Amino acid sequence: MLIITAGRTGPNRALRFGGDPSLDDAGRRSVVALTLPDDVGILAVAPESAAAHTAELLGAGWVVDDELRTLDVGAWTGRLPEEIPPAELGAWFADPASTPHGGESVADFVARIHTWRTRASATACVVSMPTAQALLVDDAAQFFVVEVRPATIYQR
Repeated sequence: MLIITAGRTGPNRALRFGGDPSLDDAGRRSVVALTLPDDVGILAVAPESAAAHTAELLGAGWVVDDELRTLDVGAWTGRLPEEIPPAELGAWFADPASTPHGGESVADFVARIHTWRTRASATACVVSMPTAQALLVDDAAQFFVVEVRPATIYQR
């Protein structure tokens, strides 16, 4: 499976949680610099605008797949880590089943993305960074161990 992370957006440059921002100038430039293999078919694309814009810039055929949507961080959406109570943030990082933000747990998110991955087999996809992390790990306990970068191609 070819996993392509969406280009950089304002919030991931500022380390904000969630949202659906557009690519910034650096994000657009880094996506345009990517080279897809010649045999890439139709891309499965997450519904976030940065993923769709990334697919457009790559010039390949693509279709939005809602199952690739990013992790729902509930009440934390748009907030900086320093705006989150430290105990809540600590619980979230320590326990993949926790939901101090009221959204989706990391465990449920990784399970949802893995279900998609088993059906997709060798599909290429364009996704947000959290979704790429979920695609690259074997289980939710590894989620925060994997580091992904914007506008990067990973092979799984």
